[in-house]
Amino acid sequence: MGVDDEVQVAKLPAAIRTRRLTLRRVRLEDADDVFSFACEDIWMRLLPDARQPYQRRDAERWVARRRLADWRTEPTWAIEIDGRMVGWVGLNIEPEHAQAELSYAMRPDLRGQGLTTEAVRAVVDRVFLDTQLGRVWGRVDPPNIASVRVLEKAGMQREAVMRRAFVRQGELIDLAVYGMLRTDWMPRALDL
Repeated sequence: MGVDDEVQVAKLPAAIRTRRLTLRRVRLEDADDVFSFACEDIWMRLLPDARQPYQRRDAERWVARRRLADWRTEPTWAIEIDGRMVGWVGLNIEPEHAQAELSYAMRPDLRGQGLTTEAVRAVVDRVFLDTQLGRVWGRVDPPNIASVRVLEKAGMQREAVMRRAFVRQGELIDLAVYGMLRTDWMPRALDL
């Protein structure tokens, strides 16, 4: 991709609406919501940089980093329900490789309702509609069946397992890589 194509990435919308969700840019006032669900044990296990014990200032730092990140290469959408941030979907865009790595989280009490899948599908749709990127991918701890299902339901295929590829809490773990090419994509989350 050339410089002109990188400008195309900037067209990702700041707000996305689905049937049940609003995805919007993270706001500084989201720190309380992030803190309320980031303290959960599952958050601690899944995020490599989550400190223990997780404190409100950690949530404030996370929100500030997301706000200061360059939207063209690191957009993060807050998943909002009833005016509260309940999760997020983020991208790490590599324009030079025409791809984006996807990450996401959902408040524990809202898991299992298809909300994360709905949000992920909406973001993937926007990537392929609004940019020239050719691939979206995500990585997951293989025993995290719920996260594996999110990626599969979003249309991604398992591409590889990187054995003992990631250190989490001092332990080497495997990572499964799931991906979708533009040629595999069929929009589902948006009313086009």
